[in-house]
Amino acid sequence: MWLEKIFGLKYVGILISTILMLVGLTGIVLGIRYAYHGVLVLIGQEEGKVGVHLIESIDTLLFSVVVLILAAGIFKLFAGNKDTFKRSQVLYKIKDFKELKILLWETLLLTLTVWSSLSFFLDPINLRLEQLILPGSILLLALSLYIIKGKNQSSKSD
Repeated sequence: MWLEKIFGLKYVGILISTILMLVGLTGIVLGIRYAYHGVLVLIGQEEGKVGVHLIESIDTLLFSVVVLILAAGIFKLFAGNKDTFKRSQVLYKIKDFKELKILLWETLLLTLTVWSSLSFFLDPINLRLEQLILPGSILLLALSLYIIKGKNQSSKSD
């Protein structure tokens, strides 16, 4: 069947990973732009809060890393082989979707942590109870990851 041939081709994975890579690189440019504005505020060339620009920069750069890891993982799983990214300590270990998912999960937890801290820097005087929803969600995601990783490690030792 012709549909199986299309989806059996590695070119679909290459196309998706290329688009994701371009999105990740665009995010890096935006993160550098936020950092640049933060430095301009720091040296007094612009008005604003230094911490907000710098945290937005870190958040954008971390999210770009998440997208780049996803792009590389899709490339390795669909178009690569076991030696793809053999010089990368992180990406070389990806063998299946579960390992890619856990790696993305860990990276997203870090990104969400930085993003949630941004709300505290934007208006530190008027803190609200709603601002604890995201940290609470991060805690639940971290506990879930801990449980999943615990099950993986106990099944590997058997």
